[in-house]
Amino acid sequence: MNYVSHLQQKLKSQQGFSLVELLIAITILAIGLLGIAGLQVQSIRYNAGANTRSVAISIAQGVMEEISAKNQGDPIFRTTVSDIVWDLDDSSAATELVLPGAGSYSAVWSVSTNDPISDIARVTVVVTSPSGRTASLTNFKRFL
Repeated sequence: MNYVSHLQQKLKSQQGFSLVELLIAITILAIGLLGIAGLQVQSIRYNAGANTRSVAISIAQGVMEEISAKNQGDPIFRTTVSDIVWDLDDSSAATELVLPGAGSYSAVWSVSTNDPISDIARVTVVVTSPSGRTASLTNFKRFL
């Protein structure tokens, strides 16, 4: 018997996969796909949290830049104040900034004079995100 006829004989004798083997393969595939789906949901959740933190930090940076741009002789740097609400929405009476798809953000700022040394004001901006997490920035400004 030559090699080609032997292969043809062998191919004719094979019947394919049994139903049990096919069900086991489908079950293993389904378990793997469920694991991947769970990872995808977790990834979306983490990405949404990172987006919220990025927006909060961007808002805090904007507020800090506006405060830092004030003149050294501005009276806000000579008096210690805390938790003053910053108006994020100048176009309405609301002080919160509502971003479509991102939620509502609020900001407060504080000034501590002569901290850590005299003639230096410590400015702190805290932005609260829709989830309640806060982003905080601190800057120092010399005042006259």
